[in-house]
Amino acid sequence: MRRRALMTLAFTAAVAAPAHAQPARPQNVIEQLIDRLAATGRGADIFVQIATSGNNFEIESSRLLLARSAHPQIRDYAQRMIEQHGTMAEILGALPEASTRTPGAMNDSHTDRLLTLRRQESVDMLNRYYVEQQVEAHEWAVRAYETFAENGEVPALKAYAQRFLPMMREHLQAARALQLPRTE
Repeated sequence: MRRRALMTLAFTAAVAAPAHAQPARPQNVIEQLIDRLAATGRGADIFVQIATSGNNFEIESSRLLLARSAHPQIRDYAQRMIEQHGTMAEILGALPEASTRTPGAMNDSHTDRLLTLRRQESVDMLNRYYVEQQVEAHEWAVRAYETFAENGEVPALKAYAQRFLPMMREHLQAARALQLPRTE
């Protein structure tokens, strides 16, 4: 119970603030938490929770986007998120080191973001919020994967973070590119 409360508190505190209120390195809380708990095994618990919740959010938010949006570039990105995060989720779930850490489906922050997407009546606003959330989610994910890839105490999970960190960086770069103004 205490572990779940600690993970929820850290992730909520780190992610709940509006984007404009976050410092240049908003991931500091998660990074520090993983670093501080690395020797205890709790850093791995937190990493598995973050990775599991992130994969589930990417898949569900992208499915929602595909059901409503006709924007070709955003649809292509969403389809890639479903495929690649689905693969990542399968690989993580197959690791005994991850399955024993009781990862949750999706944390409260990701659930709230998904609800925000569902509430969008305008497809234009759906597209805008989806891309904004992709950038924010991948900024957090990159920092968590970097931290665990560098300092993780569980070799199989550390290898997972190292393997998928380049993909997470690419997802972030692609999401940021979707925010750029288009010239026709």
